[in-house]
Order: sequence, then C-alpha cells, then structure tokens
Amino acid sequence: MPDKFRRRLLSLLLSFYNSQHNGSSYLEEDFFEDSGYQRVYRKIYFNIFRNLGFIERILTEYTKNLKDKKAKSLLVLGTSQIFFMDDIPDYACINETVKLAPVYLKKFINATLRNIARNKEVLIQSYSIKENFPDWFVQKWANLFSNDCELDNFLNFFNKSPEFHSINMDSLTPEPYIKNASRSYPMDLASFYIPMLSGNIRASSIMDACAAPGGKTLVLSQLHPNAKITALDKDSKRSDILAHNVKKYNADNVRIINEDFLNFNLKNQEKFDLILLDAPCTGLGTMKRHPEIRWLRTREDIKKMASYQNKFLEKASQLVTHGGYILYSVCSLEAEEGIDVINNFIDSNPNFKIFTPNFHYIPSDFFWGKFYYTLPHKTLTDGFFAALLKNTA
Repeated sequence: MPDKFRRRLLSLLLSFYNSQHNGSSYLEEDFFEDSGYQRVYRKIYFNIFRNLGFIERILTEYTKNLKDKKAKSLLVLGTSQIFFMDDIPDYACINETVKLAPVYLKKFINATLRNIARNKEVLIQSYSIKENFPDWFVQKWANLFSNDCELDNFLNFFNKSPEFHSINMDSLTPEPYIKNASRSYPMDLASFYIPMLSGNIRASSIMDACAAPGGKTLVLSQLHPNAKITALDKDSKRSDILAHNVKKYNADNVRIINEDFLNFNLKNQEKFDLILLDAPCTGLGTMKRHPEIRWLRTREDIKKMASYQNKFLEKASQLVTHGGYILYSVCSLEAEEGIDVINNFIDSNPNFKIFTPNFHYIPSDFFWGKFYYTLPHKTLTDGFFAALLKNTA
C-alpha cells in the first residue's frame, strides 16, 4: 500500500510545480503533525527544496523533455531521498516512490531512479550550493560579497536547519529551546531582538501593526508593562492565534483588533508613541524554515512588495506622535525591502530621522551601520532588517 504521507509530499510537489506555472507565490506547507514519523517527512520536505536545483539538473541528465508534472514530481521525490536521506536504503526510496506512480509511469519511474541510484556517488561530486538558489538571487548577492567563498558560506547557512530559542517571557532572555515550555515562547533570535530595540523608549501607547502570531507583541508587553498596546492583524485566523498567545502569556496590557493596518482609523484615540511595523515582505530571510520560498519569489515580487511597504510606512507616519518612534522590520535582507524603503521614506518625510540605539546585550554582528541587519552566516539566525525612526517634528 502506498505511504499516505509520501503521497502528501507528492501532492505538495504537484502544487509547487502548478504554482510556478500559474505565477502563485504561496505554497501551503504540510507539517505532518498526524504522523508518528513527523521528523522523517519534514526532513524529506526540507531536503527537496534545499536541493531542488541539483535534483532537477540530475533529472535533466537522465530524462528527455520531462514535461509530465506528475512524473517530474515523483522523480524529484525519489531522487531527493536517494541522495539526502542516508537513513533510508535506496531500494526503499525507489519502491515507495514507484508505489505512488500511476500504472503508465511505474516502469519509467523505477528504471530512472535505479539508474540514478547506481551512479549517485559520482553524481554527488558535482554538487554546487549555488545551483540550489535562483540564478537572479545568486548573482545579486555575488555582487555584494567580496569573494566567492563568503558567498558560498552565506548560501550554505540558508540551507542549514533553523535554530530556535525559548524566550523566557518573565526575564526576556533567550534560553535553549524547550518544546511546550509554559512561560517560554519559541523564536528565532533575530526576530526576538527586534522589539528589544525599543527597550530604552518611554512609550505609554504602542501599536504592533502586523502582530500575529504574537511573539513580538508578547516581548513588547513585557518590555513596556505600563504601556497600552494595540495589536493589529487583518487575518482572522491569525488573529485567533494572536489572541490565544496573549491570553496564554497573560499579556493583559494588549488589546487585539482584527483589521487591515492600511484601513485603520484612530477615531477618538490618540496617536501612538511607538509603532512596531513588522511589514509584509517576500520572506526571503526565512529560507532556513521555508526553503520553498526561494523558488516562488522573483525580482519582480521584491519590487511589488517594496511599493506595498512604502504605503505601510506612510500610514505609520500618520499614526505616530511628535517625538514618537516607528520600528520598521522585515524578514528579508533584500535592499529594496529594507534600506531603500527607509531612505525613500526619509527623503519624502525629512522630519523622520534614523535613531541608533545603543544596546550592549545585542551582539554587534546583528548590526550594519545604523541598521539592524542579520546575515545568517554571521548571526546563525534568519535574515532580518530593521530600522528605528524618530519623528522629530
């Protein structure tokens, strides 16, 4: 009987190739929480998308004009296991894949995978980290690094497993990750330090503009216990998760509003002393956790997102008090979504200045000049950008 969890991986691959065809930039991830072997299936998932460039190149060498999406998805699924699942014998990788194939493809899938398996020791020697990222992405970063070795190091770290910490919500300190710890919240360090940048700001009224699932909101709540915090998110399901976390961690100074930030109206409410704007972005800095993103984003997506982010910053500038602060952040290292957005905003709003806080407890590697900028191979985290802006009007 075919493995139902591998079948779900196959369905996911089919969705991925259809997404590429129809221009979709989103793939619904499967966490396999209903499987007793969740780690195995998640490992297969990660290995597929972290090594997809290599896998597809091998398939072009062993097949001709592979246009059938189901056949391609089956071969990617099988090949990824042959090369990158050392704990599964090759024969099992092949047999389990063939079981998933329709009758008309079984012989082809079986023969192709066996041929690849026989030659895998030679084939793996041609592996290059660069081929596992889109050409435009590699070229873009090659122009920013001084040598090829650092570029490879940068790309390799994006292909490593993500590192999480448990953030102690009482002391606001990172600790070794413990699953389901009662007073700890799992976060990437780069994400945790962003709200901590506001630690020296006296704020009585705070907005977290795109708050779900709530990690940064919880940090703000503990960091500014006397402030009234408004946590906004337009997605109702994500708002429910936010509400759950706020209740779980007793963040009593937080009120939740299920609304689009761009449509938010102050009404009779006063402006905010601090706005955390964790803006929508391409998410390219989170490739450790979401390796498929690299294959679903384009240079055009970055430009479109930057235009959207400009609107968010302009909206925030209308809601912040004189002398107040905007803490802008994105989980992307692309200049168009970070430095360029900030510089364009300041050019149009000269009353806003970049404020450089001095935080001795955040390692210096997390900063680049005036900006918070986490290169994964230096910080061992996701890739984030942040800037603290002060309204000097």
